[in-house]
Amino acid sequence: MRIRELTDRMTRFIEDLDEARDRASVTHEELQNRLAELTNRRMYLLTMIAAIFLPLSFLTGLLGINVGGIPGSDFPAAFAIVVVLMVLVGAGQWLFFRWRKWF
Repeated sequence: MRIRELTDRMTRFIEDLDEARDRASVTHEELQNRLAELTNRRMYLLTMIAAIFLPLSFLTGLLGINVGGIPGSDFPAAFAIVVVLMVLVGAGQWLFFRWRKWF
């Protein structure tokens, strides 16, 4: 009788441990999903920022080479015009991304 009672009690403990393990597994999966979603959001934001600055860095690299015949090298307001154009390109890309609901 005593052994049967101990066996029943041990069975209940094992069932409780199995339930706790299942709940912990579900909680772990939920945390992994949240972390994956957060990581995906951050990667998306970094991709959008790179998409905006990649053409701008290409233009600055192209205009930054030290060779003769660079357009606007003899015009004093050329630097200001290039800066304004780059700001307009960046703003245009940002507006395009907002219009497409990518950003």
